[in-house]
Amino acid sequence: MTTFLRNARVLRRMTGAHIAMSLTYRGEWLVYMAANISVPIISLLIWRTALANGAQLPIDEEFVTTYFVLLSVVTMATSSWLTTFLARDIRLGKLSSWMVRPASLLLNFVANNLSEKVMKTFALLPMIGVLWWVFHDSMHFPAGGGHLTLFATSVVLAAVLVFTIDILVASLAFWMDDVAALHQARQLIANVLSGSIVPLALMPDWSRGFVDIQPFRYTVSFPVEILAGDLSGAELLTGMSVQLGYVLVFGVFARLVWTAGLRGYSAVGA
Repeated sequence: MTTFLRNARVLRRMTGAHIAMSLTYRGEWLVYMAANISVPIISLLIWRTALANGAQLPIDEEFVTTYFVLLSVVTMATSSWLTTFLARDIRLGKLSSWMVRPASLLLNFVANNLSEKVMKTFALLPMIGVLWWVFHDSMHFPAGGGHLTLFATSVVLAAVLVFTIDILVASLAFWMDDVAALHQARQLIANVLSGSIVPLALMPDWSRGFVDIQPFRYTVSFPVEILAGDLSGAELLTGMSVQLGYVLVFGVFARLVWTAGLRGYSAVGA
């Protein structure tokens, strides 16, 4: 318990330091925010225009609008860019300096990720307010707080899942000279299979079994589907169970790979 409390205090201080650094470059940070949220909005306008011009799709305008407005929230809340920086620190030997510190390098990346999410929350709320004001007539959310609770829980699990996958990919830098190509391939696949570009409801029928169970669905699409879709109680329970299972599996796997890499790690000053 003492170790846990110490790490919690260190994490709190690190998070505060990262927030302060983000405020130093707030103009650049706001530009990045606007760029990130523009993708779901452009997609929303494209799909609404397609439906308005008679496109025959298995989803209606209400689903499309709700999906992409929520998508802007979920992608912000679950985003992580750990892989590039962690792999660079491993490759250049910067990990060495962290190995003699009382705090872990991974704890620093957790703090950075949390600080980004805190900052995003304050910037994202007014943006979502504008979207709600513009499109509220075409949106629908399930009544009651149960779905909102499941949505919030699922978003947290999705953020943890994305973070652990990042650690797993970055940890391969212990054995590979460069994981950039692997990281880019993973991002490309994730953008398609997570539902970030095209709603998974539009995937062909022959792919449904694979699309519904593959892990990337649970990083973006599934949390959105909790509010935007029409999932039954059984589907919600199954989805939450599968998502939690993926978090545990990838978490354990990432820890094993990270630990194995540290055992054989050597660099100048290590």
